[in-house]
Amino acid sequence: MVWAMSQRSAGIIEEIEAEILNGKLQPGERLPSEEKLCERFNASRTVIREAIQQLRGRGLLRTTKGSGSYIADPSLDSLTTAMEAYASLVVEAGFMELIDFRILIETECARLAAVHAGESVLKELRQIVATMEKVQGVRAKFSKADIAFHLAIARGSGNRIYAGVLGAVERRCIDYAQTNRGDDDWYSGVIDSHRDILDAISAGLPDRAADAMRRHLLSSKRHFVDLGV
Repeated sequence: MVWAMSQRSAGIIEEIEAEILNGKLQPGERLPSEEKLCERFNASRTVIREAIQQLRGRGLLRTTKGSGSYIADPSLDSLTTAMEAYASLVVEAGFMELIDFRILIETECARLAAVHAGESVLKELRQIVATMEKVQGVRAKFSKADIAFHLAIARGSGNRIYAGVLGAVERRCIDYAQTNRGDDDWYSGVIDSHRDILDAISAGLPDRAADAMRRHLLSSKRHFVDLGV
């Protein structure tokens, strides 16, 4: 019984979702009442309510008490929440894909930051690199500074989507890298590569900034390959 109801709501979800994604239902538009949806899909209120709840959970609907359900406006929070959930749950076998995605996004972030980053972002980046130098050998603090550096560049890119998506995956990537490094002195190399990125952004050299970021992240990727991820 429960399985049949779930299957029924899944079909309704798929159909309404398709209408939202193809533009038939527009942001801000009120969804038909439960009664009308029951008639349209020949389904019970319980099935319709389950479908609405699922669509709301996916960020496609918003419900106003006493008014009904509406097609949700575009939300960066919905995107970043989904990406953060994926990054948190992805198993090691799929981690390389996440790393490749990060390389793509961060390379462009560095390129844009060299054009758009203001003095406040540059000052923040300089302070972060100084912090990284002070906390060498202390993994938790170094990782925190490392994450802050990359997120500051993403903000400096001026692209909210890049910044939001990167914020959702950055912590998992860097925390994993720091946790799985050996006891060798790798801190100085990481700091040097961050300084190269910072120098290029400060000089307003987009291609050089992108290349420095890409080289830095490819070095991290090679570390994952060596781990056999």
